[in-house]
Formats: sequence, structure tokens, C-alpha cells
Amino acid sequence: MRFLLLIVLLGIWGSAWAQSKPTGSATLNQGISARAVTKSDATLLPGTRGLYVGDATPCNVAVVLQADNATGAGAAVTFSNVQPGSFLPLQVAKVMSTNTTCTLVLALY
Repeated sequence: MRFLLLIVLLGIWGSAWAQSKPTGSATLNQGISARAVTKSDATLLPGTRGLYVGDATPCNVAVVLQADNATGAGAAVTFSNVQPGSFLPLQVAKVMSTNTTCTLVLALY
């Protein structure tokens, strides 16, 4: 009986702990602002938290990632068959006009 009571008490304590409000800074993977992206092979974007693709059909997004741009590698990578309403959790330096078929791209900051 004591063992059963101990299990119940630990379960209550554990669930209360799991639901407590986190401490510290804000969650880093959540966007707090968004801007429409104009595709360009030259224009740099300030550090994004991700991209949202709002096209009605699957499309391609060609990007240069922040770290690749900073090191000078700068090679674009293409994400193919991006589905409508997709969030891409990428830190992007450029959304390239070359090879990007998506028309509605939002940068999340």
C-alpha cells in the first residue's frame, strides 16, 4: 500500500514539474517578426530564424545559408518539392532568384 501511495505521489509531482513554466530566455526557435522576401542573388537577409513558404503548390527554394555565406563558401542549396505551408527552420543569408520557383516566401525573425 505504501508503495502504491509513493507511485501516485511521484506521478503527481512529476506531472506538475513537467507543466511548470520554463525559466531563462525566450525560446530561440520561435519567430517574433516576419517580412516578405524578395528573391535576389545579391541581397543579404539579416539573420533569419526560418522561412515560411505559402505557395499553393509544391515549389523549389534555393538559398545560401548564414554559415556558408560567412565562410565565403556561399554555394546555394536548393530545397526541392517544398510543400505548401511549410516552415523551413533555416538561418538564411540569401533567397536566390535563380532556381527558386516559390512565389510567396516569408522570412521569420
